[in-house]
Amino acid sequence: MNINPNTPAYIANYTDRELRHGIQGLSNEKVDETLSAIVKLFCCLHGRDVYVKSYQSYLSSRLLNKNVISQEAEEMMLSKLKMELGINAVNKMT
Repeated sequence: MNINPNTPAYIANYTDRELRHGIQGLSNEKVDETLSAIVKLFCCLHGRDVYVKSYQSYLSSRLLNKNVISQEAEEMMLSKLKMELGINAVNKMT
C-alpha cells in the first residue's frame, strides 16, 4: 500500500466519494463502520499529510458546493481523524 506514492490521494478520493454518495440511505451503524474502515486504512499510511491535504480540499469542495449528504457523517469523520491526528491538526478543518 505504501509503495505507490499516490495511495493517500486515492484514499482521500475514496473518502470523498463515500461521503458524497456511498453513505446515502445507510444506517448510522453502517456509516460508522465505513468511516472506521477508512480511518484504519489511514493509520497504515506513511503519507498522512498528503491524505489530510487532499481530504481538506475535498471537504471544502463538498461544503462550498453544498454536496454534503449528512452533516453528522462529516462530523463523525472529523472526530475520528481528531483521535488519530490530534486536535491541532484537524482544528482548521473543523
